Amino acid sequence: MKITFIGGGSAKFVAGLTRDLFMFDALRDIEICLMDIQPDRMVRSEKLIQRMIGELKISAKVSCTSDQRQAVSGADFVILTIMVGGFKHYESDGSIPVKYGVLPTVGDTIGPGAVMRMIRTAPVLEELARNVRETAPKAWILNYTNPMAMVTWLLLHHGCLQTVGLCHSIQHEYRNLARWLGIQPEEVQYTAGGINHIDFYLTLTHRGESLYPKLLARKEELIKAHPDSRVKFELLESLGGWPAEGPQHQTEYYPWFRKNATMGEQDYACQTMWGYHFDQKINKELGQIVDEQIAGTRPIKYQKSVEYGANIVNSMRTGENGLIYGNVRNHGLIENLPRQAVVETPCHVDVNGVQPCRVGMVPWPLAAVMMPHIMGHQMTVDAVLEKNRTKAVQAMQSDALTGAILTLPQIKAMAEELFAANADYMQDWR
Repeated sequence: MKITFIGGGSAKFVAGLTRDLFMFDALRDIEICLMDIQPDRMVRSEKLIQRMIGELKISAKVSCTSDQRQAVSGADFVILTIMVGGFKHYESDGSIPVKYGVLPTVGDTIGPGAVMRMIRTAPVLEELARNVRETAPKAWILNYTNPMAMVTWLLLHHGCLQTVGLCHSIQHEYRNLARWLGIQPEEVQYTAGGINHIDFYLTLTHRGESLYPKLLARKEELIKAHPDSRVKFELLESLGGWPAEGPQHQTEYYPWFRKNATMGEQDYACQTMWGYHFDQKINKELGQIVDEQIAGTRPIKYQKSVEYGANIVNSMRTGENGLIYGNVRNHGLIENLPRQAVVETPCHVDVNGVQPCRVGMVPWPLAAVMMPHIMGHQMTVDAVLEKNRTKAVQAMQSDALTGAILTLPQIKAMAEELFAANADYMQDWR
């Protein structure tokens, strides 16, 4: 079995996902191929995996290449972990909107920053889709790249129908809530549904009783201990569901929480451009950890994470039934969201692949806050397919936070400045 990482130099994902794969006995003989445009980072990942193989005394193999087509050829799984443009453009995606008064916390999912990420990423996705169709037509693409819904949407559009987007919010957040309430996580039952990063727990129970009343009863105490959780409590009270994604993201997804810096950073305790600063810090720290693990001065902890990627590979190889949450084409899975949308729902996994499960209708207040995002996804995908600047601007102006702050002429001026910062990626745009 061949597993290819596109973005094989990612210290954040490759080390953890590879370790997860090796935690399954059935996957200890796999062939891993790393592909990255930065050879030094890719070789570092290769050395770490070689270290794991040696310590575990397993028969897995690892190789690396800068040739995407060669990497994909014959793959059973392609794991996508890329950030086109790197931290330079991660920074400009946030700092330019900040100049105009739009204060994103991450800016990688919707709004001006996400549109620009898609503009940079789309050509890579088109090339990848072509290479998968021609050299690995049976491969499953496991996408970890943001903007998750849009990247998955575009891959599906390009004919890679065996694509699922994977996030860690849903399987992670309920553990936090269990810890807050003094409950063992394995005793919590839940269902969730929505779109990536705006996916709510539709049910959240312990021994048959909803946990929402218990959370609300301890609201003030929990906000005092976790000031950034205020936004999530307000969403629970106002919309009827607890969002699975973290509080930093939540404040930037709606028109209500970041009208100015005082409101966003003090009242809701969520730093402007938090994601850029956090990812820079964690990327540097993880790079140092990997170097020490390669050198043998820091032990590798062989403990499986909550990420779904390795579970999918194991279930499809062994037939062991699995349940994940994946980003897939809607096609009626959530009845009151558009069929063409990419939604995040429960999915059954076995040798037949990833089989999405029907959720039904989500409560209308939740659907109402998801719909502007879905329209933004659609418009951004249309913009990158047509390489149309006007449609990219229209996608930005559909963003709830941007529209709450700026006039239409201001949005256009901001967009032109973002386009100028990304001129190398937009030479053939009209």
